[in-house]
Amino acid sequence: MIDINIYGILGNPLDHSLSPLLQNETYKKNSIDAQFQKFQVQEEHFENEILKLKAQSVEGLIVTIPYKERIIPYLDELDITAKNTGVVNIVHNIDGKYVGFNFDGKAWLSGLLQHFHLQNLDNKNVLIIGFGGAAKSIYFELLQFNNINIDIANRKIEKVKNSIDTYNRIFTLDEAEKRMSEYDLVIQTTPIGMWPKINESPVKFSNIKQGAIFSDIIYNPPSTAFLKNASQLGGQVQNGLSMLIQQNHKAIKMWFQKEVNYEEMQNLIKKID
Repeated sequence: MIDINIYGILGNPLDHSLSPLLQNETYKKNSIDAQFQKFQVQEEHFENEILKLKAQSVEGLIVTIPYKERIIPYLDELDITAKNTGVVNIVHNIDGKYVGFNFDGKAWLSGLLQHFHLQNLDNKNVLIIGFGGAAKSIYFELLQFNNINIDIANRKIEKVKNSIDTYNRIFTLDEAEKRMSEYDLVIQTTPIGMWPKINESPVKFSNIKQGAIFSDIIYNPPSTAFLKNASQLGGQVQNGLSMLIQQNHKAIKMWFQKEVNYEEMQNLIKKID
């Protein structure tokens, strides 16, 4: 019997995750001898299950809510972004050592620049809504641009102040609603608006800068209440599908040292839609 290398997604819930489809179909198209599974784990069983996965020598994991922080004590090493953010979303078994990476920021940025045909985000006024793991990763990725202004809106302002050493302005969500017209780019990083609570939004606003970009890292539903609000006011909108595809694309490149066709992965998603 031939051993097949096992990879998977770890989280809860995973019913609507598109990563298994993206991974397994890409393996088939590129003759990659591996299998990608769902590891939906209840929180009270997390420690036992993660130790089982390691004992089985699972080769790689995509880690999602609610385990991006909880998995860290079970890893042997972290990359610099995972260390800075305290969050892991990709795990790679490298010679028996489980190494945690954070690709959230890189995946989001690659997807945004490609979607809107942008070269950079220099001179932009940016608002990040929420400041969990994905937001931190996006924040650090944005710091590479020249003259970029990054404000943060969060329910708990002290949480943000305690998370990062340098920041511009921090607002409550209510204050952010009133300031929405100041921004060229607004990034919604909270889980508010995810299926099944699709009518919820972390902020509601009535005035925006015309032509501003509104990006939501949620992809289910494809158009959140946040994006609908922005679109109705003339904003350019993007959901989290590009980020999802980029994360899977980058994971495959790292796990298998193989550059697979990104457009083919996009087309797989379009077929589902």
